[in-house]
Amino acid sequence: MIMGEAFNELRYVDRALTALTNHNLAAGFGAEFAGEKPPDDLDGRERCARAAVDAVQVMSIWDAKRAQREADQLQRWAPDGAAPLSKADGAALVYLIIHAKLAAAKVGIADTSGLRLAQHRRKGWQILAVFQVSAQSAAAIETDVLKWWRGALGLPSYLTRGHMPQGGWTETVPAGRIDLAATVTRICNLAVASPPPNGAR
Repeated sequence: MIMGEAFNELRYVDRALTALTNHNLAAGFGAEFAGEKPPDDLDGRERCARAAVDAVQVMSIWDAKRAQREADQLQRWAPDGAAPLSKADGAALVYLIIHAKLAAAKVGIADTSGLRLAQHRRKGWQILAVFQVSAQSAAAIETDVLKWWRGALGLPSYLTRGHMPQGGWTETVPAGRIDLAATVTRICNLAVASPPPNGAR
């Protein structure tokens, strides 16, 4: 629960702790950090259980609204499905990477030198898939995946700038909330259907 947005908003941490406290009280455990004792009666414990559920639901609503805001921003930034590299000539890489410790996945685009991917790998990221396509296609594929994550799945950005000093945090999602195999397949199908880069045969 806290990983969803704790790094960005203190209200999220507060709501998560409220949920945890009420869950413990409903289960009959002492919550020393809250200075409260579990209710002795069934009605009191049921009230705590409802309060825990309510707190989690509020966090889910916040996440859904944030994901929608990001999807709307993505639509405004690239209304035709074109990201910044779309006007560049030649080839580019579109990739999917994961970070086990951060439990995150990221889609991205890079030039064919691979320097961008090397930066991520030095920070602990592992490559799941990488395809060479035209720069315009790479941008369109990245945008397609982000719209899918943000819009259809309702997943907001997962990490913050602090987690990724090398950049790219806005294209992250919690790895456990997506089907990685389906994402690889989606990127692969889009890459195969893309026209070849300029100069490629």
